[in-house]
Amino acid sequence: MAHVPSPVTVITTMVDGAPTGTTVSAFASLSIDPPMVFFALDNRGGMIDRVRESGRVGINLLAGDQSEIALRFARRDLPDRFAGLDWHEDEGLPRIDGAVAWLRCEELEFRPGGDHTVILGHVATAQTDGVSSLAYHLRQFRDLRP
Repeated sequence: MAHVPSPVTVITTMVDGAPTGTTVSAFASLSIDPPMVFFALDNRGGMIDRVRESGRVGINLLAGDQSEIALRFARRDLPDRFAGLDWHEDEGLPRIDGAVAWLRCEELEFRPGGDHTVILGHVATAQTDGVSSLAYHLRQFRDLRP
């Protein structure tokens, strides 16, 4: 699958007033009517439990120059991934500043997918800012520009 380019997103949510997030490359558009996307979370990590608890997520599609943010949110040994990061709350969800797009999903559906859980998200808000997006291909980040 390394030969298939993937968008790089950071899935975020709030649990007990604390921001949490993880890097995800298994993400895609699913439906226009109703607007839906899907992404997958590893069942072995804690993020799946936090997303189940909150029941809503922010999806930050990273800009081409945000590979360091992707790496930060992929680390398991970093207790506060938001420390020193430019971000703000958007309707109660963590939103990373400078992301090329932002989606807020309020209604989630969970489906088993082997060692991952596939999450269908109903999009309540979608905004874009910029044109350069980050992709992951052949185990490297790539800045995609028109």
